[in-house]
Amino acid sequence: MKNAATNSVVPPGIATAGMAVRLSSVTRSYGKGAAAVTALDRVTLDIPKGTFTAVMGPSGSGKSTLLQCTAGLDRPTSGTVLLGDRDLTALSENKLTLLRRERIGFVFQAFNLLPSLTAEQNVALP
Repeated sequence: MKNAATNSVVPPGIATAGMAVRLSSVTRSYGKGAAAVTALDRVTLDIPKGTFTAVMGPSGSGKSTLLQCTAGLDRPTSGTVLLGDRDLTALSENKLTLLRRERIGFVFQAFNLLPSLTAEQNVALP
């Protein structure tokens, strides 16, 4: 299936209807050789539209890396990340920036919210 907006192809056999986010065999490694660390190892995950999902685990288990790859803040070493039907791994940095601005809101662990605004207003601010 060809995505005209990004000029990228969604891999065959991957249905995106009803999914907000889909990760398929996502791996993210840092470093090279013997010092390489694999933070995500072939993670496959579907997050349906309209659901609430919590990512939990011990320190160093890959939670932040998973969320960064899912949001297009970091690129996986291999695999596919779909936001709806858009393949984030095929987008340029400029297109990723526009997509994040239009479709994704973040509240980071070390957040700097404006106290006069609600959480929703803080996320919508950018």
